Amino acid sequence: MTLKIEAFRAVHVDLLFAGGVQASQISLAPSSGISLAGLPGYALTAWADGRVIMCGGVVPFAPWLGTLWAILSKDAGRHMVPLHKASRRFLASLPYRRLEASAPRCFPAGCRFLELLHFTPEGVSEAYGEDGEDHLRYARVRRG
Repeated sequence: MTLKIEAFRAVHVDLLFAGGVQASQISLAPSSGISLAGLPGYALTAWADGRVIMCGGVVPFAPWLGTLWAILSKDAGRHMVPLHKASRRFLASLPYRRLEASAPRCFPAGCRFLELLHFTPEGVSEAYGEDGEDHLRYARVRRG
């Protein structure tokens, strides 16, 4: 199975949700009113087997600071090795000194993925999620 990476387009989110996303991300559906279409910054879409398996990117807050976002297919698990490699290349290409991210505390696979991408845990954001769930905050800092 070959992973194909291309520039993110808003329609990719619709395709991703049509195929099913990870349970912890269902509340991010376009029908919820959340729109990624107008987000500034860098973003990509990953395809495998003719389907969108991940959309993700970074929203800039300052020239040195950005926040990571990603939505993954419910079937992304079997593609994690190539997704990890593609994500590392993507992160290395970014101009930010500090990247921030969060994952629901109740979603250990998301937390583990961030740690594999060299994000360091920084604490807990209580009641951060839409349903009041706690999130773990992470950061990836490039020094020098």
